[in-house]
Amino acid sequence: MHSLLDSLLPLWGICEHDGKHVIVAAFPYLLPEEHYAGRNVARYAVPRDYHSICGARLERACALLRDAFPEEEFRPHCDSTSLPEVELAVKAGLGERGKHNLLITKKYGSWVFLGEIITSAELIFNDQLSIVNCDSCNACVSACPTGALGETSFDKTKCLSFITQKKGKLTPEEAALMKMAGTVWGCDLCQEACPHNRGTRIEPLPEFLLDPIAHVKENAPLAGRAYAWRGEGVIKRNLTPPPSRSPRNPPP
Repeated sequence: MHSLLDSLLPLWGICEHDGKHVIVAAFPYLLPEEHYAGRNVARYAVPRDYHSICGARLERACALLRDAFPEEEFRPHCDSTSLPEVELAVKAGLGERGKHNLLITKKYGSWVFLGEIITSAELIFNDQLSIVNCDSCNACVSACPTGALGETSFDKTKCLSFITQKKGKLTPEEAALMKMAGTVWGCDLCQEACPHNRGTRIEPLPEFLLDPIAHVKENAPLAGRAYAWRGEGVIKRNLTPPPSRSPRNPPP
């Protein structure tokens, strides 16, 4: 099975969830720095939509597995279910959950997408785990401009990435945060502060190097991009936010 999967899944492991065996895969997406010139979206949104790219690899892997084990079931998932993806990746030995609530791998840091294959096959679990130590560092907590991260907590509603994706009007404070971070979609501040992301391997899937867009402009085409699911209105709002005031000095 290893020979079937290694060419499609750069980093993968096996765990059990709800009585089923799960193949968990991590897909590195960090590009060479020159692809981020003028970037105003999070790094994960610069390549084409990871759902389709990672999903296609998972489906191809399933096709190979179905041919090899025709009596078994193999179902691919990529951010398409309520599966606790980070938890499963930790159980499968791919890394550790960081205080920024993302998976940290030893090889690629936290610059990875996650996907799964749920199977009825009886698989052998990993005998070697990828050990990453996040216990003594608060760099991501300190770097978060909204206080969304704590020692053992994460408030999604305060996360700048969440703010850029929510519908409705932005408050002046939210607009100021976006301007400070230089983003119209997503936020990388916690990942940029993480020491495990220094010197990580830059080995993105070849598909991620096709047609990267680092700087999103008004009326830019959304098709095939990770931010397309929110629609043109949210991106347009983020590109032309209301007059902002400093989030550190709110009015009385």
